[in-house]
Amino acid sequence: MTFLSPTPARLGVVCLARLTFEADLAAAWYKQALSALGALDGVEIAAVETLVIEQPDAAAAVADLQSRRIDALVLVSGTFALGGLAQQFASAFDLPIMLWAWPEPAEQTGKLRLNSLVGAHVNASNLYKLGRRPQTLYGAADDPQSLAAVGRFARTAGLARDLRRLRIGLIGGHAPGFDNLAVNKTALRRALGVEVVEVGLQALIAKAKSAPAKPQKAARAEVPGVFDDTSEVTPQQADLFASLVLGLQSLAADNGFDALALKCWGDLAEAYGIAGCGAVAVLNNSGLVVGCEGDVMGAITTLVAQRLCGTPAFLSDIASVERADNTGFFWHIGCAPLCLAAPGRPKHLYSHFAGGKGLSAGFALKPGRLTVLRFGDDGRGNLRCIAASGEALETEMTIRGTVSRVRFDGSAGKLLDELLSNGWEHHLALAYGEIIPDLELLCRALNIPLTVVN
Repeated sequence: MTFLSPTPARLGVVCLARLTFEADLAAAWYKQALSALGALDGVEIAAVETLVIEQPDAAAAVADLQSRRIDALVLVSGTFALGGLAQQFASAFDLPIMLWAWPEPAEQTGKLRLNSLVGAHVNASNLYKLGRRPQTLYGAADDPQSLAAVGRFARTAGLARDLRRLRIGLIGGHAPGFDNLAVNKTALRRALGVEVVEVGLQALIAKAKSAPAKPQKAARAEVPGVFDDTSEVTPQQADLFASLVLGLQSLAADNGFDALALKCWGDLAEAYGIAGCGAVAVLNNSGLVVGCEGDVMGAITTLVAQRLCGTPAFLSDIASVERADNTGFFWHIGCAPLCLAAPGRPKHLYSHFAGGKGLSAGFALKPGRLTVLRFGDDGRGNLRCIAASGEALETEMTIRGTVSRVRFDGSAGKLLDELLSNGWEHHLALAYGEIIPDLELLCRALNIPLTVVN
């Protein structure tokens, strides 16, 4: 999928200056910074190498960067500069902007040599009052932490760029009664650029039933084999399972979908013979993200989490909260990527719901640091995001499905209260990684409020 194999983010870089300060020193530091930025992973630098001092310099730099189709822009305050310059760039580029200020040189001469921070402060205030929310950075040009921050900013801007190109197939709508998972396609496209294409369940069933014999036979042997226990699965169910996996893959490939959202139980089980939960687990493991129960925003959340963490995420319900030990028990009927299973623990393919037509994965998830997150909407068409961090613990499989107990860094009770009091959708993604700083960058780039529960 192209969303999970992105092209490098193209980062425009400009250095603003004023000749009443030490512009020559700023130019030397800027050259060093550009050399270091060129080594960032996943980032392509499109730099204006000469200082921008006057309005004509800015106009020429704007034209240069527009021709190079940048994804984000860093405005370096090499020295204090006239505030109109940053506004000129902000007017030309509706893209994420970072304002980077440098500390004063250690050697003083009796006056401010750069006055970089004041220049960035003026620009930050001006742009904010123009309706922009620039990211800001105060750090030395050669500080590894500064360079890492620029890299995170650029890669997050690349993620925002790719969301605007995202195409998701919604197969069959959302699961019965889960109206909170419904998505306003027009509002979503206006806010993020994501295109949602509705596909009927019969189109999927036709794809699955018409799977070519040779691939179907190979999948019949391979797909159930990724589980340790398939004792409950009949040969007929195994055939249906393999064909459903092939059908979903074919549907995504033929239509150029980056991800799918599937009404995986209800009508599908009745019309096809099995529900889709286990197939969702296999596909999420292979790189095709599928939001279960028709959850489009859940699929988007999973895609974002996977891009930021580099490993698949698990879309889950929070089934219980223990305020005393600050934990939450996460469970779903069986759609977690198999790579998230606890090492050495069995992975089951069960037939245990929908009148025996379930075919859902069952295992305990591995322990490790993770982020719980969700992109959703507030019921009035406004997108938003929630996140909390914690530790996935060793978890016993006391019930069937895919399960994990998480001890939160903040308050489990506070998270539960936020979810229940403010209408958050009931699916949350568990992503193995510390990604809240990246989410903060992404939500600012997308102009989406982020609620971090501590």
